[in-house]
Amino acid sequence: MAIGGDVFKLMRFYSITSLAGFVVTAVLLMLFVRQLVIADIVQLAERSTLTLANSILNSVKPDLVEFLGEVQDAVPHRPLDQQLPARLAAAIVEMMRDGSVVRVKIYNRRGVVVFSTKSSQIGNAQENNAGFISAIGGKILSTLVFRDTFNHFDQETEDDNLMQTYVPARGNPTKPISGVLEIYTDITPLVYINERNQFGLLTLVALLLAFLYSVLILIMRHATKIIESQQTTIRDRTTTLEMLSGRMLKSEEMEKKKIAVDLHEGLAQTLSAIKTHVERSRAKSASPEAGTESLERIVPVLQDAISEVRAIATELRPSTLDGLGLLPTIRWFCREFEQLHPGKRIEQNLELQESDLPAALKIVLYRVIESVMKNLVSYVDADQIRIDLRLAGRTIILSVEDSPQDSTYAAATTQIPDPDLQLQFVEARERTTLSGGTCSIGHNATGGVRLRCAWDTAGAALPFIQSPNLS
Repeated sequence: MAIGGDVFKLMRFYSITSLAGFVVTAVLLMLFVRQLVIADIVQLAERSTLTLANSILNSVKPDLVEFLGEVQDAVPHRPLDQQLPARLAAAIVEMMRDGSVVRVKIYNRRGVVVFSTKSSQIGNAQENNAGFISAIGGKILSTLVFRDTFNHFDQETEDDNLMQTYVPARGNPTKPISGVLEIYTDITPLVYINERNQFGLLTLVALLLAFLYSVLILIMRHATKIIESQQTTIRDRTTTLEMLSGRMLKSEEMEKKKIAVDLHEGLAQTLSAIKTHVERSRAKSASPEAGTESLERIVPVLQDAISEVRAIATELRPSTLDGLGLLPTIRWFCREFEQLHPGKRIEQNLELQESDLPAALKIVLYRVIESVMKNLVSYVDADQIRIDLRLAGRTIILSVEDSPQDSTYAAATTQIPDPDLQLQFVEARERTTLSGGTCSIGHNATGGVRLRCAWDTAGAALPFIQSPNLS
């Protein structure tokens, strides 16, 4: 179920990020196309406006230069009495007749507006106007101002889409510039045409992106179905392997139990009977000392055989586990372990009752403790070992850890790579996992090894745990 949730999250993440990517791409493309369109508009409008301005200048150039010569001393913000020459005024009226030119302004060399079709602008000082500065320096300048945007050249907001063109005015190329002619051309129709073309292009791009997004989503869904199918197959195979492993462990434990019972109840009892019989025969025998000495030699051999058989049976499966329970068996195991390893001390903290333990889990807990203790002796220089077994709610928690007294060893132990540590205690991990529990292995604060296993007895466990055959 968790795997399906992860796939769904991946699908949702991919869908959202892909959509965001397409939206960003569309916006950037729209801005790019808009800049191209604006550049085309400016270039086309510049050519047409410049052609128009040159035609005007060529036809009325003498009159314009004469007029500018008469108004060079015009003072800003004062009425101007000088009138336009008749031919120049007629040319301007003719130029504005078709509506393409909406405004004309003339500047003297000081940047004072000496004429404007918008009379309120006459007398304004525009010496800081970038267009005027460029034109008075001999360079034609054009700029595009869209409707309802601020005109930085004239410091006002325009009502139309205008192309402003500043053209230097002089009698011939060898003479100094007398002033500047500014022409405002209405390019609204051109803007509308380009915006319509731009909208059509962007619509086509949006449709293509939407189609591509749909194709990618379909591909992603198909890939998701394939992944889910593969994950289902892997999950089923993993479950099968876990069941097989659980059955193998169960069969192994049952076989060990059978052998232990046979040794303890069969062969050990037979040897005990033989030992008893020999002892009685020795006591009743009136034979010479040689026969008595022979019987006395047999008794220790039989006693060693009985002890060895019982040791083998105990190692296969302690009889106390079935007779007394897990907690007494753990205490017995710890005593035997300390006797076998005199330098080790085991601290036990068993904070639960025998009735708290499921019958099938007892042998699992014993085998995990047995495996961990053997590994601690084999791989780790443990001086003190602590075993904690407690019940937290409905969860049984087993914790085994060692505390090395040598600080040098403790520091070195923390440098052991985790993969090696996991490999050393792989048997305990496998038994815990296959019995429905969880297992974590790491280092404690002292640098020793800490193993923590937990089994949730409230949840649904594997059949290996629930099987009564392991009790």
